[in-house]
Amino acid sequence: MSWLNLDRRKAQLVAARDLRDAISELRLILAMVGLTIAIPLACAIGVRGLALYGGGTSVVNRLSVVGAFFVVFIPASFSLVLALESFVGERERTTLEVLISTPLKEAEIYAGKVAAVLAISLTLCYGGLAVYCLAVFPGLGYFPLDVLIALALSTICQVAAMVAGAVIISLNARTMRAANVMASFIILPMSVALQTEAALILLGRTEFLWGFAGLMLALAAILLRMGLNGFSREALLARDSGLHRPLQRAANALRASFQRRPGILRLLWWRRTALLVAAVGLPAGAAAGYVAGITGAIPASVVKPALSTLIAAAGGGSQLDQALAIISHNLLAILLVAPLALITAGLSGFLLTFLPGFLLGFAASQSSWSIALTGIVPNGLVEIPVAIIAGGLALQIGAATIHMEASGGWTARVLAAGADYVRALRWLVPALIVAAVLEVRFG
Repeated sequence: MSWLNLDRRKAQLVAARDLRDAISELRLILAMVGLTIAIPLACAIGVRGLALYGGGTSVVNRLSVVGAFFVVFIPASFSLVLALESFVGERERTTLEVLISTPLKEAEIYAGKVAAVLAISLTLCYGGLAVYCLAVFPGLGYFPLDVLIALALSTICQVAAMVAGAVIISLNARTMRAANVMASFIILPMSVALQTEAALILLGRTEFLWGFAGLMLALAAILLRMGLNGFSREALLARDSGLHRPLQRAANALRASFQRRPGILRLLWWRRTALLVAAVGLPAGAAAGYVAGITGAIPASVVKPALSTLIAAAGGGSQLDQALAIISHNLLAILLVAPLALITAGLSGFLLTFLPGFLLGFAASQSSWSIALTGIVPNGLVEIPVAIIAGGLALQIGAATIHMEASGGWTARVLAAGADYVRALRWLVPALIVAAVLEVRFG
């Protein structure tokens, strides 16, 4: 399925149907309109009151931008509720069969559902932002147009990401109660993203907000693609019958993921593309670190504590104590990268090589490449291949996580990628021990 070959008129019919259902509930309309008007006005009264009674120009200006972020976020929360209800709500109202029996493509149904939720959510967000701006900024002598534009764009990306993730949950949940529980997988990451955005707004750097919006746009595109590829009429109807003995099915799936897996050499050949991406992370990080160091884009006072922490991780005392400290530090890194790959779409695997490369390049910018490279020899000859292999396999876990097919099999693919990583630890852990011995003995 593709967005390009769908009939937009038919998708609009599905969207119009959902919009009619949403606005037919009087209590829901009152709640949405109230949030769009009351909260922005309350925030505006607070900001104007602070400006009137002498809160300080810089404080008022900064608070006015934070208030804009606040009034946009509250209506955006409706997108999660509406998207969770998109398919599982149809099932509970017994109207799902009517919808999927229509002569519409899966892409048209999916696009219509997503468009309806986006239309409502973005209308509320931008309506609240317009009310807030009209109530706050006239006469204030301050209008951060660049920040507000970046905030408006990031709002589209955030709402799209929340909607896409919630629709995936709605497709795979059997009841609204289960969908609400599974929504925590969206709420927790989005809360971190919102706190990050709030910090960037307080920092006042517009370019960082644009970068944040770009990251959210990429996340939204990935989630929308996952939902579209994983949407199937047959799977949606089959899910309604339920699953028997879920614990036994989970145990069987876990056991099957370790069966008939390739050996380490064949596995590395199969995953050569992911390994190549992970390998590129090291020189890319070194180049980025070197440029950041010589241009002063990142102050040395920010990076030097990280370098000092890594040096201190080797510990003191006997050579055995130092080796154990190095092994535990490196082992913790490769053990954490796999579960993090599940929630970062494999980004943790790339960072496993990029971040050491960045520190290496930054150290070279403060001294020279010969001195920096001397610090990673001879242990780096073993640690670097280990990091590339672990990073590449973690990238494969992330790729399996974001890849969905209408025929199903998502769980089996993710478990197989995780099983490959666990089986590779039989070779990676001894290599880390060898690297630690080399570092203590000859480093």
